[in-house]
Amino acid sequence: MTYPHRSLLFISSGLAFFALQDLAFAQTTTTNTEQQSTSTQTDDDSAPSEQIVVKGSRNSIVAKTSSAATKTSTPLIYTPESVSVVTAAQMQMQNAQTMAQALRYSSGISAEQRGANSRYDLVDVRGFDAGQYLDGLLLFKGQYYAAQQVDPYLLQEIDVVKGPSSVVYGQSSPGGIIALTSKFANGSRYRSVSLEGGNNNYARGTFDLGDKFKGLDNLSWRIVATGFRQDSSRDWYTKSERYAIQPSLYWEPTDDITMTVYGRYQADPSDTSYQMFPAYGSVLSSPFHFPSDFYSGDKNFEKYKRTQASVGYKFTYQINPEWQFISMARYTNVGSTYNQVYGTGGPYTNSSAGYYPGSRYLYRAANGSKEHFDTVTIEEQLHGQIHTGPVAHDLLLGVSWQNIRDNYNYGWAESVPLDLYHPNYSAPITIPSPYLGAGISTNQEGIFLQDNMSYKRLHVQLGFRNDWSSISTRNHYASASNFTQSDQGFTFRSGILYNLPYNISPYFSYAQSFQPLNQVNQANQEPYKPTRGEQYEFGVKYQPEHFNGFFTAAVYNLEQTNVLTSDPQNANFSIQAGRIRSRGLELEAHTSPIAGLNLIAAYTHQNVKYMAGDYAGQRPTQIPANIFSFWADYTIQSGTFKNLGGAFGVRYNGNTNGDYATFLRTQAYTLFDMQAHYKFDDSIPTLKGLDAQLTAQNLTNKRYFTACYSQSFGCAIGQGRTVIGKLSYTW
Repeated sequence: MTYPHRSLLFISSGLAFFALQDLAFAQTTTTNTEQQSTSTQTDDDSAPSEQIVVKGSRNSIVAKTSSAATKTSTPLIYTPESVSVVTAAQMQMQNAQTMAQALRYSSGISAEQRGANSRYDLVDVRGFDAGQYLDGLLLFKGQYYAAQQVDPYLLQEIDVVKGPSSVVYGQSSPGGIIALTSKFANGSRYRSVSLEGGNNNYARGTFDLGDKFKGLDNLSWRIVATGFRQDSSRDWYTKSERYAIQPSLYWEPTDDITMTVYGRYQADPSDTSYQMFPAYGSVLSSPFHFPSDFYSGDKNFEKYKRTQASVGYKFTYQINPEWQFISMARYTNVGSTYNQVYGTGGPYTNSSAGYYPGSRYLYRAANGSKEHFDTVTIEEQLHGQIHTGPVAHDLLLGVSWQNIRDNYNYGWAESVPLDLYHPNYSAPITIPSPYLGAGISTNQEGIFLQDNMSYKRLHVQLGFRNDWSSISTRNHYASASNFTQSDQGFTFRSGILYNLPYNISPYFSYAQSFQPLNQVNQANQEPYKPTRGEQYEFGVKYQPEHFNGFFTAAVYNLEQTNVLTSDPQNANFSIQAGRIRSRGLELEAHTSPIAGLNLIAAYTHQNVKYMAGDYAGQRPTQIPANIFSFWADYTIQSGTFKNLGGAFGVRYNGNTNGDYATFLRTQAYTLFDMQAHYKFDDSIPTLKGLDAQLTAQNLTNKRYFTACYSQSFGCAIGQGRTVIGKLSYTW
C-alpha cells in the first residue's frame, strides 16, 4: 500500500536538514559524545563540581553512557529509564559464546530459555520477548527458522533498554529491546588474534585487524572474523559450525563529515540438534529416565543450515557545533534449511504425552522447512541542541522505513517411533511435503521526535512517534488465507529525573509500545489489532564520584493488551481477549572499587501473569519469578604473581511454569562458573601481549531444565559443563 504521507516524511526531513545549516550559530551547547566527560552540579544547583570522566569506559565493565536508550550520547546517570550495558571488556572477561550468554549477569532478563540449544538468542525482558537491533536498525526474525543471530565476537557492546521503546525504535514488544553494536573501523589501530579449545571438541579462531591506510590519515579499515566448530554437549551425533567475517571502512574527509561502510557474512553450515525432552522421564518422574545425552533425532536426516549477509553504511554530517545529521541503512539477506526429527504426542488415542510412563517407545514427527528473506532498513536523524531561556534542549527528529520480503515453505508428518532401549538413528525418513507456505511483503514506517530537557539538576524527557505498517500475504497452498492488513499507532513516553548531591538520581517514567501482529483471525478472516503496552517505572541510579561504579534500582508496572487467547466458541481459533501484567523489582551493580577487582551483581523479582483470557491468574510459561547472579574477578597487581587472576560466578534461576493443564513446573537451579587468567608483560619480553584464560561454565556439571512449554516434548535441558582454554595475542 502507498501512503500519501510517506513522501511528506522524507521531504520534510530533507528540508529540515538544509534549513538547519543556517540555524543557531550563536548557541553554545555542544554535542555530548562518548569521548567527552560529563559533570555533576554542586549543592548550590548552579556550578559544576568535579568532573566524572567517561572516556574509555568501554575498556571497563562499568559503562557511564549509552546511546541505546535515547539514540544520543546521554549519560546513564541522566537517563530516566533502566538500561543494562554489557561492554566488550565484560564479554571478553566472561568469554561469552552467544549473546544470551553475555546477558547472564544482567537484571530483568531471562536468557537461554532453550538451554543447550544456542542457534537462536531467545531472550525475554521483563517477561516479554525482546526485539533485537543491530547498529540502530531492526534484526528481523523470520517466520519459522531463519532468525538472525550475530556472533558476539563481532560485537563491541550489548545494551538492554527495559520497558516500552517504541518511541525511538518503532514497532516492538513492551518488555524492551536489545541493542547490539558492531566492531567497526574508527581510525584506531587493531591487532589481535586468538585460539580457543575445549571439551566437546570445541575449537575457535579469531582475528581483529585494523589501521589507517598508509598515507591516508582520514581513511581506515578493519576486518573482524571468527570461526568455530563444536560437538553437542548433550548428544553424541550432532555438531555446530560457523564462519563469520565483518569488514568495514571509515572515512573522515573533513572535520565535519564521517562515513562508515561495512559488510557482514555469517554462515552456519551445521548446528547441534535442537533437543527437547518429554516432561515424563525428565522433569516428571517415570520408570524410564532420559539421560542428559538422550537424542531423539536421526543423524542422517537432521540438517540445519543458515546464511546471513548484509551491507550497510552510516553517514554523519556536523552541520554546525549544535546540529548533526545522521543517515544509516542496511540490506540483509538470510536463508535457512531445516530438517528435523523429534519426539511428539503419542498415537493420538488416549494421551497427549510424548512418552507414556512404562512404555519403551517415543513417538516422533518429522518436519522440513526452507525460508529466505530480504530486508532493507533506512533511518535518518537530525540531532541538535538549543536553549529556551535557562532550559537546554537535546532534540532528536527521526524518520525510518523498512521493507521485508519473506518466503517460506513448511511440511510436517508423523515419523518412525524410537525404541528407547534399542534406538535406531538411521531409520528411513523422508522430508514431508510442504503444506504451509507464503510470500509475505511488509512495509514499516515511522516518524519520531524526542526532547531531552535539562535545567540545573532537573532532567525531563518527552518523546512522540507515529508508526504505519502494511503487510500483504500470498499463501502458496491455500489462496483463501491471503490477506492484506494495514495498521498505524501513536506512542508516547516521558520521564523526569533529578540529580541529587553525591550523584544520586531518582527518576520516574511512563512509556507506551505498539506492535502489529500481522496475523488474521481464521474464524472471520479479520486481521488482529496490534498489541499495545504501557509502563510506569520508578528508579534510582548512583554513580560514585570517588571510585568506578554504577548502581541501579527500579520498580515497574507493565501491561500488554490485545493478547491472543483461545476462542471460547472454538478452541481452534484465537481472539484478542488477553491481557498480561508484569510487575517487578530490579537491582544491578557494576563496579571496580579497587585496582584489579571487578564486581557484577544483579537481582530480579518479576510477578508476570495473565490478567484476562484462558490463563487468567497464571504466570506465562518459561518465565521465572526470581533471578540472581554475581560475578567477581580479581587480578593481582604486584609481586611475584602480578597479572595472575581468577573469577567466580554464581547464577540462580527460579522455577518456571510449563503446561497449564497439568500445572507442569520446572525446578529452580543454581549454577557456578569459574575462571583463571594470566597476562604476560615486560617480565618476559618475548611473550608480551599474550593472554591466557581458562573458563569453566556450569562447573559442577549440574543437570537442569531451563523451561518447558509443552508436556509432550517441550522441556529444554541446560548446558552441561563447558571448559574452554583461550590464548590471545595483541600487538
